[in-house]
Amino acid sequence: MKIIEDFIPAGRRNRPGTKLTGPKYITIHDTANPAKGANALMHAKYLKGDDAANRPASWHFTVDDQNVVQHIPLNEVAWHAGDGSKGPGNTSSIAIEICENADGDRTKAEANAAELVAHLLKQFGLSIDAVVQHNRWTGKDCPRIIRHRSGGWEAFLTAVRKHLNPPTSADWRAEFAAAREWAVEQGITDGSRPKDPVTREELWVMLYRMNGGK
Repeated sequence: MKIIEDFIPAGRRNRPGTKLTGPKYITIHDTANPAKGANALMHAKYLKGDDAANRPASWHFTVDDQNVVQHIPLNEVAWHAGDGSKGPGNTSSIAIEICENADGDRTKAEANAAELVAHLLKQFGLSIDAVVQHNRWTGKDCPRIIRHRSGGWEAFLTAVRKHLNPPTSADWRAEFAAAREWAVEQGITDGSRPKDPVTREELWVMLYRMNGGK
């Protein structure tokens, strides 16, 4: 996947160059910034400013519906977990912030984040168990949007798994067989000519039948 490198300048308080142990985890955050325009590039600009340096606050990646931006090299600690200079969240995890900007597509942002997580798991030879919420380190309600959605965290991990284990041709064949059986049982099609093109007339009839038409 394409990653834009826009690093915090070396030596800033929020990029001290401390060696990252591992990494052993990938920590998922939400930006908690729903303002319009608060996308990945805007957060990259923020991290290079004085407010972020004085906190100090930093993380490795920000993801929105368009871009993945990296702010710190993956062999350096970022200050994101809130568990101190020796805490495992800060010292052994890669941090990903998912944007909440109101003018963005949150579903696409989460999909991009899931793809990035899978990429990092493969890169560092980590299992899905290494993907954790910010909540793990301090109890903070973060990533809040995913946490507040019923089944949200498991759905996010499922999206990551799909990138780790994409469907094989055998999987598609098995799904096709089940789908054809279902369509025949529902009276939508007779199941013949599976590889032939579908005319508009046939499509209209199938849609009509799916909607309960006679």
